[in-house]
Amino acid sequence: MRRLVIVFFATALLFVGLSMQGKTGFSGTYSVNGTNPGVGAYKGTLTITPKGDVYDVQWWIAKEHYTGVGIVVNDTLSVSYTGGDRTWNGVAAYRQRSDGTLDGRWAVQGGATVLGTETATRK
Repeated sequence: MRRLVIVFFATALLFVGLSMQGKTGFSGTYSVNGTNPGVGAYKGTLTITPKGDVYDVQWWIAKEHYTGVGIVVNDTLSVSYTGGDRTWNGVAAYRQRSDGTLDGRWAVQGGATVLGTETATRK
């Protein structure tokens, strides 16, 4: 658990300093295209729903459903997530471009030592 917290905050700090000027917020439904290290490319859908200062985050990728909880710190949405069987966890961090597209980086506990990448385009 301690490792997860350290990775979560380290990832969030990577994106400090971005301006929110001209940005539309993180909430919405997105088409995602990503790269899973050692596995390959993937596509899916991402839904981000605000609940006060907290965000419910859901992905549907290759018939799999992933759920998470996120917070925004310094213009970065940081998310802790898991898959349907809840036997593992991961972290993701998204920064938003001025056009509303999200650039994401993610990792899974015990997984690859290289970050996965994801681009999310608002539907």
